[in-house]
Amino acid sequence: MLMSRKWQLTIHSDHVGKGSMPLILFRHKKYSCFDITVWKRLMKEYLGLRLGLWSGYHHHKENMANAGFLIQMGLFSAIVTETVWPPSWVAEVTQLPRLWTFLVYFSLWYLIHYYTRWQLINKRLAAMYVTGFDQAYRRYMVDKDSVDITPCHDEASTPSLWKNFLSGLVYIPGGFTRIDASVEGLPIFIASEVQKQFQRGSGAQTLEILITYASIGLMILVGVKVFLGS
Repeated sequence: MLMSRKWQLTIHSDHVGKGSMPLILFRHKKYSCFDITVWKRLMKEYLGLRLGLWSGYHHHKENMANAGFLIQMGLFSAIVTETVWPPSWVAEVTQLPRLWTFLVYFSLWYLIHYYTRWQLINKRLAAMYVTGFDQAYRRYMVDKDSVDITPCHDEASTPSLWKNFLSGLVYIPGGFTRIDASVEGLPIFIASEVQKQFQRGSGAQTLEILITYASIGLMILVGVKVFLGS
């Protein structure tokens, strides 16, 4: 019998016969006893399930980010293709038609831009979790008997208020929105793979940078159209 602080591993040699395996029981101080082979199967299913969920979440955030950018493009096209801008009726209701027109546009642009940024940030976050869980899954499949199942007590990243604030407008390395997901409590062999991805970054940031600064570029072009156009 092998003892640890929380787990008790018992090997019943009296169940061993020719061509059979010993009955291995895995007992937690708070939970009932079960066959360790069942635990391994459950761990494999959990890794596969979480990998699938994070992959689906990643695809959803990518679709939503693309939708936000298409709305941005539609708003931009509607303005730059207008022959007279601001429209003549705006001058009838305000003494500063160009300024108020741009302020209304900027408000709409910022809402769409922030929405798109939120989707892109979570897409990057999901990409790192997907890669981390994929690495852990492959590691477990290759050598499931040597993985460290000690619960992790650290987070994948340390929150930075100023980075998180600015990342709502521009791309900031290490800047995220509020992260509800956590690696705390996960087995170390899973958590460590996710933490590595947070340190290395994700290839998803390339598209994030492109869409973010393309959106800012559209806003600047609209400003030129409004203030300098006919």
